[in-house]
Amino acid sequence: MKNDNLGGVRYLVFNEVFMLLHILIVKIIVGDFPAIQIVFIRCLASSIILLPLFITQKRLSEMNQDLGLNALRVGFTTLAITINFFTISQIQLAQVSTIGYLRPAVVSVIAWCFLGEQQSWYRWGVIAAGFAAIWLIFSPESSFLQLVALLAVAGMFCGSAATILQKHLSKTMRDLPLMGCYSIGVAITSCPFALYFWKPPSVEAWILMIMTGLLATSAQLFFIRAFRNSEASFLAPMFYFHIIPVTAIGYFFFDELPSKNTVICALCILASLIGMAVLEKRRSTTSKKISKIDQIFKVL
Repeated sequence: MKNDNLGGVRYLVFNEVFMLLHILIVKIIVGDFPAIQIVFIRCLASSIILLPLFITQKRLSEMNQDLGLNALRVGFTTLAITINFFTISQIQLAQVSTIGYLRPAVVSVIAWCFLGEQQSWYRWGVIAAGFAAIWLIFSPESSFLQLVALLAVAGMFCGSAATILQKHLSKTMRDLPLMGCYSIGVAITSCPFALYFWKPPSVEAWILMIMTGLLATSAQLFFIRAFRNSEASFLAPMFYFHIIPVTAIGYFFFDELPSKNTVICALCILASLIGMAVLEKRRSTTSKKISKIDQIFKVL
């Protein structure tokens, strides 16, 4: 299938708009309700949206594939989303977004520890620089906010582990069953904890919580469609600019002014990630050229 990069950009823009609205709503309500309660209602709303699709397309049986790995993915995802919502309530959106840029580094660490994948020296350099930057951002903050930052990094490890499991499961499962296992599984897992910490929401709060599920599901569908239509290497650099609208939301809606440390360290992490992408692309191009030369010599 021919790649439609511009079409992919359109879907990615919709994904970004829906995710920004989702972040805005979560930031508004997470201070008044337990994070796990919002996670439960969000995923319950997503499940209600997806179930009719499963029934009409007769794909309910596909959710029984790899139950063990899917259960593990659901567990990691539940922890990751709950921690993410809690950190959104405690620190600036710009800081949350900056920590999020460490996800590729965390995925690399997990792949090295559990899959035995070898990492290049510059990838290890980016990992070290990223964690050093996070330490510099929160070094002037109170001990409580430093603990929140550590919790955010732990949540990112959970999210990265879930991403690796999802990539493995996507080899045998279609997009819709993957999304269904995600939403229904997280709703079931978070339900007892949400009921234990439950705070009765008003009608307005119910509407906002349900909207988080609608927005998150729509954003995920746009995300899948974007990468199905376009080259991943074409779309990936656009995620580096996610921090700009997120910071704007924090500033205009919640009076959050990022510190100099946050701005400088975010720029350093971005520069490191872009540099790593350029170096790895050159390395990939060089290895392809070498392999072609080897093939020529084999023919000769």
